[in-house]
Amino acid sequence: MLAMKSQHVKAIAGASLLFILFQNFDILQLSVKPINQESRTAHAKELMGGFYKGSCAQKAEKFDDLHISIYNRIYDSLPKPYKDKAVFIAQTLIDESEFYDVDPVFIMAMIKTESSFNPKARGSFGEIGLMQIKPDTAEWIANKEGLPWKTAVKTLEDPVQNIRIGIAYVNYLRLSFQSSPNKYVSAYNMGARNVRRMYASEKKPKEYSDRIMKNYKDMYSRMIRVQAKPTSLASSN
Repeated sequence: MLAMKSQHVKAIAGASLLFILFQNFDILQLSVKPINQESRTAHAKELMGGFYKGSCAQKAEKFDDLHISIYNRIYDSLPKPYKDKAVFIAQTLIDESEFYDVDPVFIMAMIKTESSFNPKARGSFGEIGLMQIKPDTAEWIANKEGLPWKTAVKTLEDPVQNIRIGIAYVNYLRLSFQSSPNKYVSAYNMGARNVRRMYASEKKPKEYSDRIMKNYKDMYSRMIRVQAKPTSLASSN
């Protein structure tokens, strides 16, 4: 586990260096690497259960360029001032998803549901950024995982840092609820304690997880309909 965390820190440092270089050299050519189909598929099956067979998520197994579709969706969805960071946001989303063995399209569905890809989004309970994380929760998970932390605003309005912290929190909840999708997805929205209380009362939270899963399925449907075309990612910036 220590070795894995060391590799994770090195990956973060490398991505941060690339970001600095990119800000200073317009000619830097970058490309988003392909996703890990094995971890993507395993998590998609966990999320969809018996509905995975025949789904667009299953059809995406044939995609060699799913990473391009992910980049294109992120680029198209970001506000104009953030489009020049799309390649870094896409690569971070793919890298962190692979590190924690989650489906990057699922994380995109969460971002769509939470903030509609607005890095400056604010929630009614103090949530900040793409994945709408509360500052106290974000600082706790950042310290737990050894992720960079400045102030809440500086860290969580940074889309790259927001995604890193958000996916780490999803992973924490997933482990806490033993990979039970409705429980850990609902807990992201309403808190782990409230989810446990509802299940103890034989009630099952559904509204939030249903919205996430709808966006998840819609994203895969769109990726299947629109064939991703090879694109020079750097040229879009």
